[in-house]
Amino acid sequence: MIADRVAALDTQLFAHVESQTYDGDRKSLLAIHNAVAARTPRFSYLEIGSHLGGTLQAVLADPRCARVVSIDSRPQWQPDDRPGFTQFEYPDNSTERMLKSLQHVPGADLSKLQTLDESTENLPPGRFTRPDFCFIDAEHTYDAALRDARFCRTVMQGAGIIAFHDFEIIGPAIRDFLRETRSPQRGYLLSWCVFVVELGAGATLLDDPGVRSQLRPRRGWRIANRVGVHTWLLGLVHRRRLKASTAALGARPA
Repeated sequence: MIADRVAALDTQLFAHVESQTYDGDRKSLLAIHNAVAARTPRFSYLEIGSHLGGTLQAVLADPRCARVVSIDSRPQWQPDDRPGFTQFEYPDNSTERMLKSLQHVPGADLSKLQTLDESTENLPPGRFTRPDFCFIDAEHTYDAALRDARFCRTVMQGAGIIAFHDFEIIGPAIRDFLRETRSPQRGYLLSWCVFVVELGAGATLLDDPGVRSQLRPRRGWRIANRVGVHTWLLGLVHRRRLKASTAALGARPA
């Protein structure tokens, strides 16, 4: 069953469409997916920055996910804050290409997928049904990441899970998002570079063993509702990992 494969963090669920993620990223996304589904059996998912649709595969195949929204402005070139780069190319970046690829995903229900070829700066949050889980992996710049995070916070009405990809690039935007967010919150880093922000006063996903297994760093991680601790964690890990990860990332599209 798909639920068992998600719980087992089976990364082969992402094997049918190319995804610009590492194996650790995929396990972290599956761990969040599993924990959200356990507490909200009919959950809603919103993704900003889908490109080829690789990270949509598991939620489209899982009937526990009732609704999937993909927001992507579909640029051919996109600014990027990664050291040594100013922009990345996304050739043939179209919704049509993504949908054609997703048709090959076993069990994928494309009828629950809504796509919008637009930036969040041009979308009124009030038009969306509140998602339980948001994933941000669009333009990797400070301004865009902060804008997308604010959009998700508003759409989620202050309660839900926001996961950010490529933490080592957009860490400063996440830090400032945590600083300005007054609702109850906690933030933590999962493998490989997925940073999770939990909004609202509900139970934490860290009660789930699958999520805990993906915590990074394994020693000295801090969970708190005070922005000061979040800022310390973000700054510490960002400084340690940015230099090491830049070479590994190379010219990989984000």
